[in-house]
Amino acid sequence: MISLRLKKVIFLLISLLVFVLLQGCNSGSNDTANAPAQSSGQSSQNVTRWGGPERPADLWGQVKTIRGNKLTVFKVENNIAQTEEEREALRGQMQSLSPEERAQARAERIKVSDETVDIIIPVGVPVIATGNFGGEAAEVDISQIKQGDIVKFWLEEEPSGEGESMAEFVQINQGGYGQ
Repeated sequence: MISLRLKKVIFLLISLLVFVLLQGCNSGSNDTANAPAQSSGQSSQNVTRWGGPERPADLWGQVKTIRGNKLTVFKVENNIAQTEEEREALRGQMQSLSPEERAQARAERIKVSDETVDIIIPVGVPVIATGNFGGEAAEVDISQIKQGDIVKFWLEEEPSGEGESMAEFVQINQGGYGQ
């Protein structure tokens, strides 16, 4: 018959083994979700990593007003580099500029029009925020969207019928007008 002390040791070892195995399973699944982007061209990969569409954003907008989950945005035309080489060159150029020069360069690339669009963000739609030039992304709450933010929208195929578009994925560009 096994002694009580030996039973406790066996139970402790089995518990420790189960804990180690569970930790190993969890750490592998979190590595990709928490890994920072490697270059400025990682935004599209950030989007798909967070469950977004593989196509480019349907609309760029600067937030005019926010009422619950309905945003009114000014349409934004962007003249940001499209190829990987252009994005790398832009990133290098922007890093060498002063904050004032960066702001001026962004203003030259990003043109905000007077045309507005109403966007509804349904409950459960992923909203991610990226750092400068498509850096590390994190899922955030819709409340993180503020007036004046530059936001990219991936829209559902069919409008809601009231002239409003429904978002299926949203990306806030924090700290700059990243890719």
